[in-house]
Amino acid sequence: MENFSIKPMVLAIPVLVLMVLIELMIAQWKGKKVYRFQDTVTSLNIGLLSQFVNSTGAVIGAVMYALIEARYGTFDWRSSSVFTWVFAVLLYDMLYYWVHRTGHMVNIFWAAHVTHHSSEEFNLSTALRQASTGFYFKWVFYIPLAVLGIPVEVYVVVALIDLLYQFWVHTQLVGRLGWLELFLITPSNHRVHHGQNDYCIDKNFGGIFCIWDRLFGTYADERREEPIVFGIRKPLKSWNPVWGNLHYYKTLWQKMKSARHWKERLMYVFADPAWVPDGVESDQTPSPVVTTYQKFESDSPWWIKFSGVFTTLVAAILLLLYLGTRDQMSMSVQLLCVAAAIAFLAAIGGIWSSDRYRESRS
Repeated sequence: MENFSIKPMVLAIPVLVLMVLIELMIAQWKGKKVYRFQDTVTSLNIGLLSQFVNSTGAVIGAVMYALIEARYGTFDWRSSSVFTWVFAVLLYDMLYYWVHRTGHMVNIFWAAHVTHHSSEEFNLSTALRQASTGFYFKWVFYIPLAVLGIPVEVYVVVALIDLLYQFWVHTQLVGRLGWLELFLITPSNHRVHHGQNDYCIDKNFGGIFCIWDRLFGTYADERREEPIVFGIRKPLKSWNPVWGNLHYYKTLWQKMKSARHWKERLMYVFADPAWVPDGVESDQTPSPVVTTYQKFESDSPWWIKFSGVFTTLVAAILLLLYLGTRDQMSMSVQLLCVAAAIAFLAAIGGIWSSDRYRESRS
């Protein structure tokens, strides 16, 4: 293991999984059912898949940022300065707001981001349900940081801080936090973001701060009188982590094939996900009601469930080994490892989602 190096995510992943287990135990102690077995394992598998893909794919964004900062960086910033870090966090989070909002408002970008919203539960494992296909466009939004000359090492650390902050707000065990709700993203206002209810749609896009939502008119408070139904209007209905990343791309392709001319095809790609051409009936479903909404469930033999846990543990160990040794690999070997991980998780997810081994109750 001489070539193994400890990176932030190598340390963070076990801690995040431990926090999921702690939340699960606290929820059971309090008598709250906020976890379901297959949904949780699927969230973990989607998270593992995203780390395999993004650890290599995100290199594109980091390299492009470094090139732009080196060539066009306008000002010199000292990494030792507190002002540099405060400014970078604030500007990064505002730019993240627009990344996130675009991920909801542009169909092709929603195809990537929808993965994160596909769980019908809201807990810390949901936070790990990150997309594997968004790295190709997100880096473009952070070019202002590069042009201003924010050092690439500051950019990388700030991005990690913004990402890790968002983990803890995916919980139902924390209520409203008083005056902090005025400027921070909290569990309460982030629950709204993950809701299917009409008042929840396209709200609360901030990463750390909700001041951007308040400034740009996308903020909504959680309503006690209207319980939130989590998930997406067209449920995923699958435990396959690869399909969880690809299902909306198929929907988008089918819509494009049905288009009557090239303008409609472009609109399907770049318009709001709710957009439909004139004369075409909308496929949007109405706001669900928490008392009648049926979550996707499936009955599986014990050995299928055991295989889900076992293979998730195997994938997690392989991911840690991959992250710790990736720097010593050529790009071709990295891509081969990522392809193998995708095939492995797709195969297990395929077994979980196979009608041969389960009976859907949705």
